Amino acid sequence: MNYFKQLKMAVLDPGNGAGGALDRNNRIAVFAFAILPGLSPNFNSFILLASMLWGAYSLATGRLALNLSRSDRLVAIGMSIYPLVMIASIFINPPYSEELDWILRLLPFFSIWLVLPRMRQSPDGRLVPLFILGAGIGMIVTFVFSLLQIMFLMSRAEAGTSNAALLGIIGVLFGGIALLNVQSPRSVEQRIAILGYAAGLGCVLLSGTRSAWLVIPVHVLIFIWFFRKRGFHLSLRSLAITGSLLFVGLVALGSGPVFHRIQELQENLTSVERTDGEITSLSARFALYKGALSAISKDPLTGYGPQNRMTSVLAELPDSIRPQLSFTHVHNGFLTAGIDAGVFGIAALSLMLLTPVIGAWRKEAGPGRDLAIALALLLFSSYVITGSFGIMFNQKALDPIFAYMVALICTDRGSTLFAPVVSS
Repeated sequence: MNYFKQLKMAVLDPGNGAGGALDRNNRIAVFAFAILPGLSPNFNSFILLASMLWGAYSLATGRLALNLSRSDRLVAIGMSIYPLVMIASIFINPPYSEELDWILRLLPFFSIWLVLPRMRQSPDGRLVPLFILGAGIGMIVTFVFSLLQIMFLMSRAEAGTSNAALLGIIGVLFGGIALLNVQSPRSVEQRIAILGYAAGLGCVLLSGTRSAWLVIPVHVLIFIWFFRKRGFHLSLRSLAITGSLLFVGLVALGSGPVFHRIQELQENLTSVERTDGEITSLSARFALYKGALSAISKDPLTGYGPQNRMTSVLAELPDSIRPQLSFTHVHNGFLTAGIDAGVFGIAALSLMLLTPVIGAWRKEAGPGRDLAIALALLLFSSYVITGSFGIMFNQKALDPIFAYMVALICTDRGSTLFAPVVSS
């Protein structure tokens, strides 16, 4: 308990003067943002919106300077191109319905201009370790919530996200982020890192999100690169024992949902070969992909605008299956961008997905650069792989998470040496 008292002080310490108060507010926001995605994604949106409003006010009144480096500006511009292309597609393609709502949904992608100057008011190396530690704590609590749902309420866990697929994406991403803290010299933080990663994988298994399962081996490769380069303080014997116990526990807890989802996939594959008109999860995706590709081929330059997304896709499909496809996207982020804004939308989306990698790669050499690259690769791979089969953007939780993490990745210099959150 002594550690958690010290952690409370590390997060809430008011510091000295206006700069200290701003640093404290940054610490609270970053720590809360890392804990909350699996519990209440709406709070992530609130944190990002509050940070944007405060940043806009501070920049307008001169309390903060924009002070972005050339690399920062490159990342910020890359982030901004996507929403600008989407806004253009809204007005190019009538009818103009709910255009204000669509524009408001795109605001998180402009946030780096307002949030990064605020983050820079904290000392180098202070916010990222807090975020990584918070991810581990948040995943542990989210897993307990998910386990209770599976035991008493649901066949697929959702935790506080209201969407099993969303929990799977958050679990694989934030569980991976949590494991990076194995490099901490503090034994408590090492344990939180391992438990947080296991909890994240547990959320993935209990949610039954098959696309998130595909991310796990890619993340393993990222961990091998990062830990071989930076090293970590756990003994191999301790790691092997802990990892084996957690693996057995995860298999025991997740085997039911996993086998159920595998069986369901096999049944879906069998039903695809039938011609009785039955729509399954898999056949619905095939139909949406076919309709999307057909629609994009007819208008590859400007697309149809997000307000006409599903209307244009369903128009390419037979009348017999349209009523059974009540979706708001085509379960592929790249095809969704192509429907919304043609090849320019796909190009803008691809550039935005690469911005965290660009921001991390352009840092000066050092431990801060290695950690930033690891975070960027975890973020990039999670969104690309899961988004190729389901949700990517245009979602109340995933948009703020991506935007906030890009700003966080840019915050520190490459030469920054990160310390444990609680140093003594």
